[in-house]
Amino acid sequence: MNKFVTNATYFQTDTDDKIIYPFGPPIFQTEVDPNFTTELLNEGLRLSKENKEWDPKHAGDFLVYGKPYHFNDDFILKSESYLKTFVEKFFDGLYQQLGNDFIGIEKTLFVQNDRRQLKQGNVRLDTMWINFSKKHDFVPPHSHTGILSFIIYCKVPKEIFDDTKVGGSQKQAGQIVFNYGEHISKLQRTEYSVKPYENLMFIFPNELRHYVPVYFKDAERISVSGNFVVV
Repeated sequence: MNKFVTNATYFQTDTDDKIIYPFGPPIFQTEVDPNFTTELLNEGLRLSKENKEWDPKHAGDFLVYGKPYHFNDDFILKSESYLKTFVEKFFDGLYQQLGNDFIGIEKTLFVQNDRRQLKQGNVRLDTMWINFSKKHDFVPPHSHTGILSFIIYCKVPKEIFDDTKVGGSQKQAGQIVFNYGEHISKLQRTEYSVKPYENLMFIFPNELRHYVPVYFKDAERISVSGNFVVV
């Protein structure tokens, strides 16, 4: 009898069994060059000094005490080439994991069954903005436009995670929480929370819901988000 083999994500137990996780959207985790993070931060600080108005059509203006700023088109174009290298790594990794099962995703993203289309510019960086979050700020559950979204963390004071308040989202203060599916039973995981750190980057499908619970420390948390589209 042939043994069952899976290319889905799984956990190998101590007894050599598998717990398989075949469902749900993939999330790509990586780290960007600290010099690029510094470049993002410096440009964001420049925009904040100019106090340019935020264009809410690109993302929900959820911050109350802090403020988001939209990067201009020239800076987005300048950043696109570097950021697309991580999109390539993301899908190369999926192809390594899923093999031929990845073809359907490729057709969705690249129109044609040709992974090289990514390098020819079919995937473009459409929007990018920087969030300066302050004490008592939070971001409710939401999703993005486009085909892929990303988050890069520029400044993450560790004290925002240390909160003595009890219950609910306070336990996740300042974290990024991804949410997928409906909570049906205790065996079904629908949320994945992470304490971010500087230079950390996530890329994920644009429709994946995510949110940031409120934090209560007098500190500034700075992140950059953006959306890729297929053209």
